[in-house]
Amino acid sequence: MPKLVVIPSDPLEAYYKAGYDKNWLEDYYNPLKFFDEVYLLSPIEKKERFELEMKIIPTKPEQFKNRLKELNISIVRAYGGYWACDLACSNKLKGVPVVVSVHDSNPKMLYNSIENADAIFCTSKIVEDLVLTKVRNEHKVYILPNRVNFNVMYPYKPNQLIDLNKKYPFKFKILHVGRKAEQKNLDTAIKALKILGTEYCLLAIGRGDQIKYKKIAKNEGVKKQYFFLESVQNKQLARYYSWADCMCTPSKWEGFGMVFIEALACESIVVTSNIRPINEYIEHMKNGLLVDEYENPEALAKMIEIACNDYQTRVLLKKNARKSVERFEKKRIDELEVSYYKKILKLNSKESM
Repeated sequence: MPKLVVIPSDPLEAYYKAGYDKNWLEDYYNPLKFFDEVYLLSPIEKKERFELEMKIIPTKPEQFKNRLKELNISIVRAYGGYWACDLACSNKLKGVPVVVSVHDSNPKMLYNSIENADAIFCTSKIVEDLVLTKVRNEHKVYILPNRVNFNVMYPYKPNQLIDLNKKYPFKFKILHVGRKAEQKNLDTAIKALKILGTEYCLLAIGRGDQIKYKKIAKNEGVKKQYFFLESVQNKQLARYYSWADCMCTPSKWEGFGMVFIEALACESIVVTSNIRPINEYIEHMKNGLLVDEYENPEALAKMIEIACNDYQTRVLLKKNARKSVERFEKKRIDELEVSYYKKILKLNSKESM
């Protein structure tokens, strides 16, 4: 009867504030209910409780190994190649494989302890390339993309979006989804808004310090065209993807780019950067629009203008969008993840014989 320990990179409360649905999180931590019991052991949780179909136990690093023994754990899963990876890999218990999932292509977010993991799940090939700079055994590295729930992320009809049109009464609506951080390049999108003119508005959804971006909007003279929401419930986000004339998050780097997959599932017109791994699942002028000079406001504005005004391009991109991301559908990725767990358990069983 397999038992799993998970170590999320943030407190659970942070995922709720970011808009993640509890049912989605339950499935995420225990795909297809493969594990009979799931425990969350973390030094950043403050209260012991039962939540998301798992027992949450605040656990200091020095308590971690004993907890694994007491609970008779089968696998440890750490999320992120940084502090959670350190915790799991520095407190390994013989016979209990440690799986670390790496989601970011930023080298600063990958600690040297990753070499001690028994298996590494990478969200994309670019992340795998990064991991292999620190891990010598390529056979313990697996590709596990992020997943999208097609039952939640789907295109809404215009008559279901009337309230959003009233709230943001502009001819063209641009949507930016992502944390308020350098990586998501919101400043360039705001500067592009000035070039596009007063018929356009930009709605930025994502947590973080808004002061910097409000100041940029004011300095660029687009303060009345720039709007922001700190978070939207995940199941409501599909309405915004469907409502916007284009979704534009011109990232400087990505480990996967979940928001783009969600947007495509909702048949959104996606404008983003021509970088890996985004250009591995978005093909320019086929299911999205890619910008080479993504830090150039003029280049970004030009592509946004095509996204909003070129009727034939819009029809083509919408037609191809949802089908192009079917391989990331939740059930397929859940099944892939479970197959990896089975393989890891089987290998561990053989090694311990």
